[in-house]
Amino acid sequence: MWHELTQTLAVKSSGGTGNPVIADVTCDSRQVAPGSLFVSIPGFQVHGDTFIKSAIDRGACAVLSENPQPACPVVWAQLDNARQSLGNISRMVYGIHLDDMRLVGITGTNGKTTTAHLMKALLSQLYNEKDVWMFGTIAYYEAGTTEPAHNTTPEAARIFRNIRTAPAKPRAVVMEVSSHSLALDRISGLLYDCAIFTNLTQDHLDFHETMERYFLAKKLLFVKYLKPGGAAVINTDDPYGLRLARELAGTRIVSYGRNETADVRITGWNCDWDSTAVSLSVAGSPLDFTSRLAGFFNVYNMTALVAGAHALGISMDAVRRCFAATRTVAGRMERVPLDAPYSVFVDYAHTPDALVNVLSTVKELTTGRLICVFGCGGDRDKHKRPLMAAAVAEYADEAVVTSDNPRSEDPHAIIRDMLAGMPLDFPHAVVVDRKEAIRKALRIARAGDCIVVAGKGHEDYQEVKGVRRHFDDKEEVHKAFTETAGNGN
Repeated sequence: MWHELTQTLAVKSSGGTGNPVIADVTCDSRQVAPGSLFVSIPGFQVHGDTFIKSAIDRGACAVLSENPQPACPVVWAQLDNARQSLGNISRMVYGIHLDDMRLVGITGTNGKTTTAHLMKALLSQLYNEKDVWMFGTIAYYEAGTTEPAHNTTPEAARIFRNIRTAPAKPRAVVMEVSSHSLALDRISGLLYDCAIFTNLTQDHLDFHETMERYFLAKKLLFVKYLKPGGAAVINTDDPYGLRLARELAGTRIVSYGRNETADVRITGWNCDWDSTAVSLSVAGSPLDFTSRLAGFFNVYNMTALVAGAHALGISMDAVRRCFAATRTVAGRMERVPLDAPYSVFVDYAHTPDALVNVLSTVKELTTGRLICVFGCGGDRDKHKRPLMAAAVAEYADEAVVTSDNPRSEDPHAIIRDMLAGMPLDFPHAVVVDRKEAIRKALRIARAGDCIVVAGKGHEDYQEVKGVRRHFDDKEEVHKAFTETAGNGN
């Protein structure tokens, strides 16, 4: 099999003798077993070549690397892009065929998680729920099992391996596709029937450096990873979405948005705390439905789902059933149940645009004050910190500025960056300890007020100085309410 594999690759040099049968493929030396092909990938801190000896000691029978390995005691080959080859080789070794599976990839700055959960719910209307796999920010769902997500988008090699070993092959796979995974070729080997673009706003510039590079990373999903005849579903209300649609010459495009030329057009909506009624025009035909997802930004997520269904040829009756069955997504405009005269929502919003979306929605529905508890992550895009504070100052009435995941940074320094974007006269308090910040917000809340605790959403940890400790915003809200109620506040 080794010879057959190398014939499909652009090999620069090779060595060793024999034609071993490849039983497994991995880039993690700890996962190597006898008969494995070890693919050495350059890491951000350590090069994979460092682990070649360890991999061979564990039984690797062949090695791929971007560097020649003349001293290697097993067969080896050198090629230009080891990571890009990892997924394709895995698909070949495991004998995975994608033609009999529906694959949907969703990319964009905001809305990926909710849209992915909606798509999973829709496809579960057509297939057994265990036959619909999903990979995203919150969790991985495979063959009826659930595990916490390690990355928003896992390595394609991992997916192919799990398909091979699963009791039954999935009928459909839904994936949030991050810009990191696209820039790093993490999904190489996968091809999608439908790729959805939600929007593009500032985020991840610590990695991409510029918005142009961020956009080009997102664009890869549509130019490299669509099946022949696959559909690009694009929000053309978004300026980058409109640009993307114009640049995808020869690609089947289904556009969505409020603009008059959209194939799936938003014609009306009405939101309250518990539901949203939406009216659409789908290729000229009216579609009305009600969902428990609240907020105008969710109108876009739901419209993306309808446009994806239209692109895949799925009936609108199945779409209606999907919306009727869908509850809120963990950490996305999730109301914390309290016996209180005010409301508290937890949301993952951690970009300026996401904060605007959530706060503007809540502002319209709140009779009292809107109080926002928020922070910014450490070791991430510093440029968005003052922009997030500016968004809070524009839409909220009061803020409690606190920590998110400071990681290796000083939380006080992060907060100083944030406050640069907040007017000096805007009512706010700085409480570095996030637990105490949540307590502060509940103590000052009055009847009719609404508190939005933003930034962490579904996450159940806080990372400080490289250590993760348990921290759940919803749990802390409940604890704080119990304490404030007990104190008569």
